Amino acid sequence: MSKIPATPEMIHDRLYHLAKATTGILEKHNIPYSLAYGTLLGAVRHQGFIPWDEDFDLWLFSDSYDEAIEYLRSELPEDMFLEDEKSEPMYFHGWAHVKDLNSETAQNLYPQDSAYSHKGLHIDLYKMPVLKESEMWNYIDNEFERYINKRREKGLLSDEDYQVRLDKLANDRKEHASFKGDPDKTIYLFLTEHIYLEEHEVFPLKRYKFEDDEYLAFNNADKTLTLLYGDYMTPPPEGKRDTIHSEVYIIQ
Repeated sequence: MSKIPATPEMIHDRLYHLAKATTGILEKHNIPYSLAYGTLLGAVRHQGFIPWDEDFDLWLFSDSYDEAIEYLRSELPEDMFLEDEKSEPMYFHGWAHVKDLNSETAQNLYPQDSAYSHKGLHIDLYKMPVLKESEMWNYIDNEFERYINKRREKGLLSDEDYQVRLDKLANDRKEHASFKGDPDKTIYLFLTEHIYLEEHEVFPLKRYKFEDDEYLAFNNADKTLTLLYGDYMTPPPEGKRDTIHSEVYIIQ
């Protein structure tokens, strides 16, 4: 085997291969999903990949997430790997990845991810919580606690960083104690951004052009992207077009 430095086109070819296989399995089993984050932005603004993007993002919904993961675990092609707490001893994320076994990366933005055994390009399978508005902050705070405890268990947070995050969590819980929310309103939560959509903004899912195919995404992509990015149709200046990897190689 040999390793070849990857061009952006080669990276996108591998990610496209991952995406077609992953969404094909989900659609075969009628599992709903949506293009997410920069991938949804790419579909709307570029009708494909953002030129400097180096991953592929999907949202899966919490009420069908476990079912989706087990289908992917058993049906992904041999050149892909379902990475989660069952398959990776150091796993600490709250969502799974589909990893490419024919590429290798070095982390840039997220150095903690280097703890994982498989270093390939990946699809993020983000879990979108479906819950009542009144449950929102309790869910967010509990997930943050789970995340920092998992990273601490794996030796991926120093004592100092762990204590800083515990203090933040304690302050957040005090601040959120007075939040009521509507116990009858179902929301679709962007967990780390602390924002949400309502059901009519998510469903019915629509198909959006992405390169040579079409993929499912939320009914109201404009609302989604505005919440996440503001003026999302204006690309960032060249100096702020960050990539998540410092190196990418294709393995042949």
